[in-house]
Amino acid sequence: MLWYCLIGQVRGGASWSYHLAWSWGEFMNSNVAELITPVILAGGSGTRLWPLSRDERPKQFQAIAGGRSMFQQTLLRVADPSRFTAPIIVGNGHHNDILQTELAAIGVNPGAIILEPIGRNTTPAITLAAMVAMACKLGSTLLVMPSDHYIRDPGQLIMAIDRARNGAARGGFLTFGIAPHGPETCYGYIKQGGPTGLDGIFRVARFVEKPQQEVAEAMLAEGGYFWNSGMFMFPVAALLQELIQLKPDIVSGCQKALCEGVVTGSTVRPSLEAFEAIESISIDYALMEHTKRAAVVPTDPLWSDVGSWTAVWEISERDQSQNVTVGDVILHDVSGAYVRSEGPVTAVVGLSDVIVVNTGDAVIVASKSHAQDIRHIAEAVRKRAKAPPQKSVLPDANAIARAVETALPEAVPALAKVG
Repeated sequence: MLWYCLIGQVRGGASWSYHLAWSWGEFMNSNVAELITPVILAGGSGTRLWPLSRDERPKQFQAIAGGRSMFQQTLLRVADPSRFTAPIIVGNGHHNDILQTELAAIGVNPGAIILEPIGRNTTPAITLAAMVAMACKLGSTLLVMPSDHYIRDPGQLIMAIDRARNGAARGGFLTFGIAPHGPETCYGYIKQGGPTGLDGIFRVARFVEKPQQEVAEAMLAEGGYFWNSGMFMFPVAALLQELIQLKPDIVSGCQKALCEGVVTGSTVRPSLEAFEAIESISIDYALMEHTKRAAVVPTDPLWSDVGSWTAVWEISERDQSQNVTVGDVILHDVSGAYVRSEGPVTAVVGLSDVIVVNTGDAVIVASKSHAQDIRHIAEAVRKRAKAPPQKSVLPDANAIARAVETALPEAVPALAKVG
């Protein structure tokens, strides 16, 4: 039943163009036309925050900044029923139990949970969510948000969302540009273009890949550049129509994965065979860099993607020596450090600007300036875990005894006496 209104007509021979136009008209006449459907992307692995963030429980499910997990904080930012419908969660198929526990803990009932059988980046994830939103007759507009970002001033974000809604209602594809606080090289940038005629919304002149330091400094000196937050707002029907033009194989692949998938209650499990055949590509590359609908909403909600332990240090409360400590930690003559213990007492002496994270079964020690490189350690640990176990080169006890008896028969009685 979940897919009947979305897929039934397509299977029966109706064209996508016809079906989407019909659905958009229905949305505009429904009582949820003005509501926004949050799409929470919760499938990331967070390797830069190893060893706390791991495959079985990545950073979005960790309480890194505050008493709740980053996933829960993201959901609570978009819990206002006067603005938002129930959210659609797109997550890893292996994390269903975690998702259910996290949702229950804050009393959020999702409109749907889509459990990807394999990661295929943001374009397939958002395409699935758009199809589910249409099938479930949720809001006519999607707000796409990663689940592992930190926002100190959520009120500023809500104001930006309200502005973006005006652009989406007119068919725009909105991205949220963060006012830069420095020449960061770990973020992509958006160059603001001309006005759109809507308050606080501008055309996108261009997208810029993560720059070198000197390029980032030059962009900030020039002005008009914003960090790319990875948050978007799309009108559902226009999004699918544009993806049909730009990436038809992804749209048809997602449709196939849903048709061949399994739905249990509000949980959707797309077909593995169909989904793994879909191109893995980000929404930036697949859509935003090619569409004429792209627009940017500048905002400054004190945002961080929490992409490294240095970023965690930056958003955390620090003592007079600029240290952040979590757990059973002892410091002596230490400054500018982030030290966290999830296990035994962890002591640091005479160091500055370091990261020390102890999870009981693993420890990382790194300079803050090399925090981005921790992902290489996480990848090495992952490869080690997947390596097949080595066969023992030792024979069993009986074989050892026979070998000794064969090689040293005259010594066996004496050895027996000693035993």
